[in-house]
Amino acid sequence: MLFSSDPEWDKSYPPVSGNTVTVFLIDGLSGSLFESEMKAGRLPVLRSMMATGTYVKNGICSFPTMTGYGYYPFITGKDATESGILGLRWFDRSRQGGNFRNYVGRTNLNMNDDITDTIRNVFEMSQPHYTASINTFMNKGVAHNIKTGWSHTTAKYEGRGIFRWLRAVPVLGRYMAPDHFEHETNAMDLALRQLAKNPRVHWVTFPSPDAANHVFGTTAMYTGLLHHIDSLIGVYISETRRLGQQQTRMIAVVSDHGISDVDDNLDFSKWLAAETGLLTERGKSVHILSPELDAPLSDYDGFDGFFVINGNLAGYLYMKDPLQPSHTAWRHNLPPELLEAYPTARGTINLPEVLSKNPKLELVISRGKSGRISIRNGPENLAEIDMDAAGRILYHPVCGNPLLYPETVHDTFLSKSEWLDKTLDSEFPYAIVRIWQLMSKPGIGDVVLTSRKGVDLAYDYEMFVGNYKGGHGGLRREILSVPFIYSIPGGKPGVLNGMTNERMGEIIIRHLNERPE
Repeated sequence: MLFSSDPEWDKSYPPVSGNTVTVFLIDGLSGSLFESEMKAGRLPVLRSMMATGTYVKNGICSFPTMTGYGYYPFITGKDATESGILGLRWFDRSRQGGNFRNYVGRTNLNMNDDITDTIRNVFEMSQPHYTASINTFMNKGVAHNIKTGWSHTTAKYEGRGIFRWLRAVPVLGRYMAPDHFEHETNAMDLALRQLAKNPRVHWVTFPSPDAANHVFGTTAMYTGLLHHIDSLIGVYISETRRLGQQQTRMIAVVSDHGISDVDDNLDFSKWLAAETGLLTERGKSVHILSPELDAPLSDYDGFDGFFVINGNLAGYLYMKDPLQPSHTAWRHNLPPELLEAYPTARGTINLPEVLSKNPKLELVISRGKSGRISIRNGPENLAEIDMDAAGRILYHPVCGNPLLYPETVHDTFLSKSEWLDKTLDSEFPYAIVRIWQLMSKPGIGDVVLTSRKGVDLAYDYEMFVGNYKGGHGGLRREILSVPFIYSIPGGKPGVLNGMTNERMGEIIIRHLNERPE
């Protein structure tokens, strides 16, 4: 069997006497397609889970809506911005080198190194018991970590470059270059082998729906993968019963983000240079040659800004302070006054305002004056948000209504739970809270951008593909809201309209800490 030489298979751990949990994360789960396939009866296993467990219609993801980073709330019960990192890619101003933190490719191990030590996750909480994961970026403290990276890569780029020729090799082709369906089946075989050791926490990621959507858009392959994953979860649940684990094992099906098809790819750095004369370096998509992130800060001396892409539909723009010497010019976020009067060879510009005029950008988010945060949606829509001492958030439209919220929530300080309830059915559910949480962190870019529907921010960016046909990262409903399903032994079935992913994490942790009946 694949990975049969892994010494972890033969290690022994103290027996688990308490509750256990399995989390299935379907990467890039479309809420609308999930609902239509469920109604058509093509997801029978998940339907049976809904009948005996809890179905959350609108599970709210982290922002940016990103893989890996979006796992953090599920394993800690805390918002993802508390992790110490700010996405799958971000720029850490505090470092002397390795400022561009990119967890894609061989550098993915840096994600576990970069997250904070002050918050323990469920893997760390479960030591010294056996814990296991399949294909997850963020699993600090897990006992048994398996990543089927090569198989996932060959599936993602099926029919392209060398992978097409490997697949064509007689007899061996399907083993050398499995497709998405074969890859997920092989990964589940490994997960079942881990299950036999009764992991206190078991995390299984299904990456293929997201990968298929990125490369091909939403096609029959995508829906076929949802059907296949449904059947694989059914095999796992049956094995749980055969092993006698069903009395203590909670099963949760979640996602890190939804999906959005694209047909237009914006070269943001090229556009910004033409519009303003400002030169920005675009962080690379993937690191293949080395697991190290060590580029010196001096590499960026010739640029005015650094552009970081997340999910291809969201980006961070970090600007250099032109009033500071080169060795300190990148060290701090720009004050709003400088950002709104940024010097260029063509004169000073209000950078957020200039960005808002690009018709391919949806939200342009920046720090405003007096501690407020500014949100623009085109040149005609501007709002400010603020937080009071009690942690309640205010949405104040200055002109227009960038988040399209009803007037009943304008100019009123509301709690996080109130914002969830009152915006759940809007185009940007809970976005105001997610924006505040992200923009309050010192490591975030000077400007955060999201693209309009049908547009991504990464022209000619992806290896073997060039331009993607689907993505995520932003704040629209189709990306930010996904279904959750969870089943707790002895629990009552129910339906909830909305829940944040950090609340889902709290439920997981509570189950692990409770004594089994």
